[in-house]
Amino acid sequence: MAQATAKITKDMKFLEMLRTYPETAKVLKKYNLACAGCMGAQSEPIDLGAINHGLDPEQLLADLNAAVK
Repeated sequence: MAQATAKITKDMKFLEMLRTYPETAKVLKKYNLACAGCMGAQSEPIDLGAINHGLDPEQLLADLNAAVK
């Protein structure tokens, strides 16, 4: 997916994404990410959070963007 057409980008913070696109919470739950209750959600970008949790950032972004189409 091209960055230009993506609504959610790798540098977006988790909390910003959840506030803008609440439907993404279901995707995070699928990946066992409890971002809504995590203090890091305010400052951690999506790609770094994915890497820190052993996930493929590109796949997570693809799934998140699919949820907001």
